Amino acid sequence: MQFVVEYPLGLDDEGQPWSKPSSMAAFAAALEAAGVDAVALTDHPAPSRKWLDHGGHATIDPFVGLGFWAGITTRLRLMTLLTVVPYRNPLLMTKSMTAVDIVSGGRATFVLGTGYLRSEFLALGVEFEERNALFDEAVDVAKAWWSTGELHYEGKHFTAVGQALFPRQVQQPHPPLWLGGNAAAVRERVARWGDGWAPLLGGGTVPRTARTVTIATDDDFVSALADLGERLERHGRSLADIDVVGSLDATRRGLADPDAFLEGVGRLTEMGVTWTHAPVVRGTIAESLDAVARFGEEIRAKV
Repeated sequence: MQFVVEYPLGLDDEGQPWSKPSSMAAFAAALEAAGVDAVALTDHPAPSRKWLDHGGHATIDPFVGLGFWAGITTRLRLMTLLTVVPYRNPLLMTKSMTAVDIVSGGRATFVLGTGYLRSEFLALGVEFEERNALFDEAVDVAKAWWSTGELHYEGKHFTAVGQALFPRQVQQPHPPLWLGGNAAAVRERVARWGDGWAPLLGGGTVPRTARTVTIATDDDFVSALADLGERLERHGRSLADIDVVGSLDATRRGLADPDAFLEGVGRLTEMGVTWTHAPVVRGTIAESLDAVARFGEEIRAKV
């Protein structure tokens, strides 16, 4: 089992953003010391104030943030969780991903999604109803460019006439591409070509806001994982061929019940899940760093 932490961007002990370089550096160093396997940033280039005031979360540009961590870490995988693919021209997206892979020495993993915030699409000048078509097109472009280094492609809103990708990516044939989301269409994409699946687990308002199917209970997750397994089999693949990020009620108890967390990790492993979220609180820097250290001592050391 491997563990990922999404960077808890909030306010530090002095009421300043966690985006200060010193805060980001201290957090990454703590993750490596505790045995966490990956740090992740999400993707919201133009969130609305309304969304932020009603439970949304701030982030910095994921490619810039991951590039910063690439230079000060040696082991952590650097992950987007997730990249909203339709927000960017496919060549710009691929170039940014390639840069993270290069400067990290091949430690990049990209979880991809179609996005859900209509106001953000509007602000970025991207047609919301085109998001699925733009997603599929961008993945085709990225794979083709990584494969050949020279792109000839007539897209919906662009034309590539021999654009060169240089320097090239470290990981071959390309950095791992996982898919985020709960819909059947997402699991079908994973089954056809994905390197991993990162569902949005839990109930409440989050799945509704994200315009996706709710996977709230352990039974929901088991059922969705079984469906993915069947889809993979139809494409000549299996769960052993991909990574899966998952959690159970027991692991969501976090550091409040380390024994239950460890039991849940064992169950997830038996199910074929390869990654789960390390239980790090979104508090002050001091609180979060303390949680990272406790995770290393009470959980990671026993897995």
